[in-house]
Amino acid sequence: MSRQAKPGSKPYRAQLRDRLTALGFPEEALPAQVAKNLVVECRIPPRTAWRLASELSLDVAAHQYNAVTGDPRAGMRGTRIWEYEQWPERGVRPTVAALRVLAQVYGTNWKCLLGLRDLEQLPAKDLAEYHAETEPAVVAPEPEAPPVRALFRTEGRSEEEIGAGALDDALLLTKTNVDDLQLDDLWADLDFLGGAYTRTAPDSILGQLAVIADRTSALLKGRQRPKQTQDLLLIGAKSSAMMAWIAGDLGRYRLSRELNTAAWLYTQYADDLLARRWVRTSQARVAFWAGNGIESAKLAADGLNYHAGGRLTDAPLILAEARGWSSVQAEPQVLAAIARWTAIEDPDLGAGGEDSFFNITKDRRHYMAGTSLLSVGQASAALREFATAREAFEKLSLENRWEAMDPMIRIDMGRAHLRLDDLEGAAAQVEPLLTAGVGKQPDMVRAMLKLMATELSGPRWRSATTARHLAEALLDAHASARP
Repeated sequence: MSRQAKPGSKPYRAQLRDRLTALGFPEEALPAQVAKNLVVECRIPPRTAWRLASELSLDVAAHQYNAVTGDPRAGMRGTRIWEYEQWPERGVRPTVAALRVLAQVYGTNWKCLLGLRDLEQLPAKDLAEYHAETEPAVVAPEPEAPPVRALFRTEGRSEEEIGAGALDDALLLTKTNVDDLQLDDLWADLDFLGGAYTRTAPDSILGQLAVIADRTSALLKGRQRPKQTQDLLLIGAKSSAMMAWIAGDLGRYRLSRELNTAAWLYTQYADDLLARRWVRTSQARVAFWAGNGIESAKLAADGLNYHAGGRLTDAPLILAEARGWSSVQAEPQVLAAIARWTAIEDPDLGAGGEDSFFNITKDRRHYMAGTSLLSVGQASAALREFATAREAFEKLSLENRWEAMDPMIRIDMGRAHLRLDDLEGAAAQVEPLLTAGVGKQPDMVRAMLKLMATELSGPRWRSATTARHLAEALLDAHASARP
């Protein structure tokens, strides 16, 4: 070719067609010859090679696929064709039926869309169907990594060759395997699941978030425009942080730590302050419930260093910092943090919007303040916070309530009454909960049931019959509350 073009690129294919035409190949034979060259010379997998040889984008190929099936509204999309092209290393295995339709779109035989590695991964039934058909197919060699072009090496190259292909390389920045609709769908799914968290079983939300994380990871392995790559990194950060949070609810703290580590890596590459706040909020929560209070406080304090406007307020991180210090009875740090939160607390602040998952509601804010105060011996102040939390909880619509808050408030109000030597008051808080049945609850509720039972079994209340019966009922509830 007279001017160097990047192997496999559109200019490369145009030059290749010109050469084939000059050699006498008819127009109808060109796609097969181009596909053959792309597979053999450029090491492009066969399904991608045939699509490029047909000069079809992913979306146009999907449109023609749906036209072949006779249903323009059929579900094929460009992203699914891209996933077919990534298999077997990743992506989705195409069915034989899908391959047959794609072959019609590209004007070839379905067997030509499979390489040796594809055949090695085919189910036995599909492989038998492959061999049963008599129409020949060329098994394409597997693509290898193309040699890396040495940068800035100009010796031995003519003046015309220097810089040849630079435009093609720059144009690669315009190539993308994702569109704005896909990104909007991913963000919308995250927002929906964030809102559904309070009223849906945590393992269900965790599973749906895992699908988003897998889709995001698969897309990131391809090529996007820089802004689209950053969006995918942010989606990866948020979905991983949310998964870590919910895995903690289920008591899977090792998984939570791994997910939060992944989320932090995403934020580092995305270089986004808001994303760092998401992840530090999740990390602080997981660390606290895993028993690492000081680490939790430090993570929360670090999260406050990332100023990201008004989308994620300081309140959750300040309260997480207070709660972390409360685990080691660091009263000065706890009281200082509570004072900072009190100074900024907006009683009318809800948890709506894009970050409702991390922007906790009023009942949960006052509950966190109460638990911190209780842990450093401020039982009366804690009771006031718990009363405000209960009032705020009862004012929430059912769809915005996190149902775990009711037992958590009751248990800690009961513990506050015990600190004030009020056994009857403690019983009055938890007995309605025990009578109604605790049901399946997050891991932290189970931990609190056991904690109150332990406190009732201590020297102060050991001789009291009411305390003994209450402790037994709490342990029974603890055993039955596993999520």
